[in-house]
Amino acid sequence: MHKYTVTILPLFICIFALLILSNPATSQDKPNLSDALREMIDNKGVEAANQHFSSMNSSEREQYTVDMEGISELTNTYLEEGNMEALMAISEISGPFMQDMVSRSMEQYAPEMEAMEEMAKEQEAEREQDAQQRQEERTLERQQAIMERQGQPRDDLERFKGVYGNPDEPESARQLWVNVSCDGYLVSGAMWGDAAPWWLRSESENVFTMEDSFNNVRLEFTPGGDDLEMIHNLDFMENPLQRVGPLPEDWNSCMERYR
Repeated sequence: MHKYTVTILPLFICIFALLILSNPATSQDKPNLSDALREMIDNKGVEAANQHFSSMNSSEREQYTVDMEGISELTNTYLEEGNMEALMAISEISGPFMQDMVSRSMEQYAPEMEAMEEMAKEQEAEREQDAQQRQEERTLERQQAIMERQGQPRDDLERFKGVYGNPDEPESARQLWVNVSCDGYLVSGAMWGDAAPWWLRSESENVFTMEDSFNNVRLEFTPGGDDLEMIHNLDFMENPLQRVGPLPEDWNSCMERYR
C-alpha cells in the first residue's frame, strides 16, 4: 500500500500543478490548503483531517487557496518521514479540491470550447463540401470524356439486348451478346473467352461502332424475319447474325462502367 502511494503521488502532484497553472488567480485573503492540512494532521491526526475536509461542500472548499508549492513541500516532508498515512490523506483530501478546479475551469472556458467546437464543425462541413464538389467535377469530366468518345447516351437501347448467333446452331459458343450500360450506351462482346467488351458509339438509329488500337467494330441492327439481325464487320463470325435469345438470366439488367 505504501509503495502504491509513493508511486501515484508524483503523478497526482503533476496533474495538480497543471490545474494550478491554468488557474493562476488566487486570493491572498484565503488560507493556504497546505497550512490547513499540516496543522490538522500534525495536531489532530490523519483520521481527524480526513473527517474534517471530507465533510466540506464546494463552497466551504472555496475558502482555501490550493497552493501547489506548499502542498509539494508538505508532501516531501511526510515522504522523508515515511508517514505514508499522511501522504494518502493529502491525496484523498485534495481530490475534491481538484474536482472543483476542473469544474470551474470547464465553466470558465466553456464558451471558448463551444466556439472551437463550432469552428471545427464548420471546417469539417467545408471539407466535406469541397470533397463533394471535387467528386462532382470528376464525375462531370468523366461524363464529358465518355460523350466525346461515345456520343450522347440513349434510353431506347433495350430493344437491341440479347444473344446473337446462328439459329441453326443454338448450342454453339460462337455467339455475341448485346447489353446496355447503366449510363445509356450499347455494349457488346463475345460469349466465349475473356476479351474486354466493346463500348459502342451510336452512329445512327441502328448503327453502332467502336474503334481503338486493337478493335474496329461496326454493328448494324436490321429487321430480319421474326427477330433482329446483326450485320457486322467481324471476320471471325459469320454474317449476318440473328438474335437467338435473351441474355442469361443471371446477368444484371445493365452493365456498370468500370472506373
